[in-house]
Amino acid sequence: MLYPSKLAVGQLLGERYRVVELIGSGGMSHVYLAEDLRLPGKWWAVKESVDPGITEYASGDIVAEAELLISLNHPRLPRVTDFYPPDKDGYSYLVMDYINGVTLSRYLELHPGPLPWDQVIQFAMQLLEVLKYLHNQRTPIIYRDLKPSNIMLTGQHELVLIDFGIARSYGRAGDDDTSKLGTVGFAAPEQYAGHSQPASDLYGLGALLLHLLTGGKYCSWQPGLESRLPGVVPPEFIPILRRLLRQRPEERYPSASSVLEALALLNPSDRTRVEETLECLTSRVTDAVVVSLAGTSSGLGTTHTSLAIAVRLSKYGRTAWVDGSPDGVVFQNLYALVQGQEHVPTGMNAVPSFVWNNVHYWSCPGKENSRFPEGSYSFIVLDLGTLSEEGALEEFNQSDVPLLIASGADWRLGELLHWLRRSRLEPQKGWKVGLPLAGDNAAVLLQKALGTAEVYALPLQHDPFRSKGRLSDVLEVMLKEAIAMRKPQRRSALFRGKRQ
Repeated sequence: MLYPSKLAVGQLLGERYRVVELIGSGGMSHVYLAEDLRLPGKWWAVKESVDPGITEYASGDIVAEAELLISLNHPRLPRVTDFYPPDKDGYSYLVMDYINGVTLSRYLELHPGPLPWDQVIQFAMQLLEVLKYLHNQRTPIIYRDLKPSNIMLTGQHELVLIDFGIARSYGRAGDDDTSKLGTVGFAAPEQYAGHSQPASDLYGLGALLLHLLTGGKYCSWQPGLESRLPGVVPPEFIPILRRLLRQRPEERYPSASSVLEALALLNPSDRTRVEETLECLTSRVTDAVVVSLAGTSSGLGTTHTSLAIAVRLSKYGRTAWVDGSPDGVVFQNLYALVQGQEHVPTGMNAVPSFVWNNVHYWSCPGKENSRFPEGSYSFIVLDLGTLSEEGALEEFNQSDVPLLIASGADWRLGELLHWLRRSRLEPQKGWKVGLPLAGDNAAVLLQKALGTAEVYALPLQHDPFRSKGRLSDVLEVMLKEAIAMRKPQRRSALFRGKRQ
């Protein structure tokens, strides 16, 4: 039954989100495109769900879905930014990333017939990447409904999983699911008996891949299929597909990583792509929004700016500043400053971090370890110096907000372009460039030269730890996307109001 919506085009949700249009409906929910009035130009998807049986003590699946999504942070999962719990009628609202694309089911309608092997293997690796992330949580999360209508495809052919309405945490003691859920054809056999585990998602992956490779004709293994697929896929892939689709979960692959390793053996070109995916999966994982800073040369104010950014971000969530250089000189000098000493205190090397004015300051753990500190943070500000340390360039490119610091002198703007060419860097959309002590004209000139990156003139501010001032105001504008991406640390920050 499709319940009527309480929202309408033009209506405001929470005095912040203006409903623009209805973009999808299901039996118990509607999804709207909404404009963020606090962040002009930012769009969100608002999912209105209905649980008419809601009570003060039973919050329903939508609350479970919200709590689940709030705890996750992965590029192939939508980020939740706001949640309005069920009202007296059972209506609740989840505000999440708007994924600009089409569902995979719609894409298949527009492209009838089997999908090309190269495209299917690319999709497989992307899905294995996110399944590995979900299954490797402290308490593994089972998606349980891997089907085309629950997968969004962006214009860059990137996949994003949506609709976590029936996902659940995996109880290793073998406890039953509260209900037998999943989509017929794509759900593993054990789900119909009320059991699910990581291997259930691997079955769903196999069913989806077979569906894509046969133009929607099959999603479970049928006798004789092995004679029809060799012309479509490499023969070596058929045993992999059959193992994914085994009826008994213990006969399937033990993990998403093991499936990726099996795919790496198919042929050299596929192996390269799979190894790149595996390398990405084993890199750092942090729930924080990472802002990394790099200077085109020393003495430009990279560290000064990074400290000011950490102070500014600390207003919006728990923030860590990290000295990205293994020698830790800046960190040591900061510690001496806080201790009121002119020189580094005795035993300084034994101090990995300290807290000052609500910012956590960390020394770099060293090349053999991640540059990311222990603990749960909303923001991590990473000072990478001039990118001279091993791995610093890769860390800069992979961060959520890469910020390049260059000279603000008009006659030195060309140096930045030469530096980018020497470093073999191509400014990407989302990059930001800061010009300390520059005028607005210099920023406009460089903006035109770069084309994609955002360029900001950074006013003089002698004390980077000041929480107010012209520099702080510019940083607020520069960091608005990072602030919008922050991941709240407390559940109460997203659960607005009380249940009616």
